[in-house]
Amino acid sequence: MNSIAHIAHHAWKGTAFLVFLGSAGLLHGQERSLQQCIDSAMVHERRIQMAGTDERIAEERVREARGMMIPKLRAGAEYKYFDDLPYQLMPASIFGGPADTYRAIQFGTPQNVSANLALQVPLYDPTAIGAIRVNKEAAALAGIQGERTREDVVLEVSAVYYNAQILQSRAAFLDSNLVNAEELVRTMTLLQEQALARGTDVDRMKLQRDQLRTKKAQVLSQQEQVLDVLRILTGMPPGTPLAVEPVEPTIVEPVAGAGTSTAMRYADQALRVRSAKLSLMRQARLPSLSGQGFYGTTGFGPIGTDDHFDYYPMSFLGLQLQVPIFQGTVVQHKIKAERLELEKAEQQREALKDREGMELRTAERQFTVAKQTVVNAEAQLDLASRIRSSTVAQHQQGTAAVTDLVMVHQAHWEAQQNYLDALVDLRKAQLELQRLQGVLMK
Repeated sequence: MNSIAHIAHHAWKGTAFLVFLGSAGLLHGQERSLQQCIDSAMVHERRIQMAGTDERIAEERVREARGMMIPKLRAGAEYKYFDDLPYQLMPASIFGGPADTYRAIQFGTPQNVSANLALQVPLYDPTAIGAIRVNKEAAALAGIQGERTREDVVLEVSAVYYNAQILQSRAAFLDSNLVNAEELVRTMTLLQEQALARGTDVDRMKLQRDQLRTKKAQVLSQQEQVLDVLRILTGMPPGTPLAVEPVEPTIVEPVAGAGTSTAMRYADQALRVRSAKLSLMRQARLPSLSGQGFYGTTGFGPIGTDDHFDYYPMSFLGLQLQVPIFQGTVVQHKIKAERLELEKAEQQREALKDREGMELRTAERQFTVAKQTVVNAEAQLDLASRIRSSTVAQHQQGTAAVTDLVMVHQAHWEAQQNYLDALVDLRKAQLELQRLQGVLMK
């Protein structure tokens, strides 16, 4: 974005451009470049801060998914007091009773305590593995979305900055034109006093001067509004003295290349996320295997005359296999719905590709036209300056009418505006072309 190719330089003539270069950066205090404003916006803009938070959230989701494959150890403790001990039916024949009859027997002690450790080690869990992949792709998607947000901020700050440049430059041009208008009013007034000019001629010059004053007041008001927006975007407090750099007669050439735009990269990544989700749903049908370990002890009491507790250990190691056999039709319908979502994402990507191809061709044509427009506008401004100087000299010699003087001043003002508009249109076209080429942030 910073590579610069200078257009053919011409000798700039006239007081207007000299005043413009000398005072454009002093109208509102501290002058800031576009890059400084962009750098400040990258730090203070809320959208970028939220995008950064989204990226960190996505990274934590990846760590959370990886945690599903880490062994888990749980500790437990339990205390029970039985008002009524649990019953168990025992065959009466054990106690000498008749066959096929049972006797209710209460077992145990009134109080039971237990403490244990349980270990679970995931050995193969397709759902957890699939979730890791999904979250990785989602984190990459959040990163691309963050790039898109930063690009949007760059484009917005640049557009506001260019508008501020136009208004600041117009105000500077109006200052120089007002100086010329005041001089013409004084000249026409002296000529009227010498009976060499009519009162209507003086009034025409005064009218043009007053119109310039009105335009300047409007431009200054618009400029302050635009600067307020720039302050908000760059995190400056309201009322902070701010000025932008003068518009310079240079052309910023876009970086040539066949990069991919962030919008297209986002669409590609969205496809990968959908594909990962579809794989995850399919993996829900696969069996999972985990290792298990358990160690604990149980105390029964009180026992004996001293009311002590007897403790008995229990431990085991094992494997647990879980095989989904039938889960209804829920997974089947989820898979079908996700296939349709993937198909829709592919269609959206193709539509975006077609649209961006058209936008890229349009941007290239606009940039080419904008470069030529700057050259033409510069030549027209130079010509308008010469015509104005010549007409002023002719009027002083009495060979040009006041009407001609008013017209050439108006034409010079319009040439100034056209030149500024052409420069800013060129920069906007260059930004759009860089965005579509995927090199805006490089």
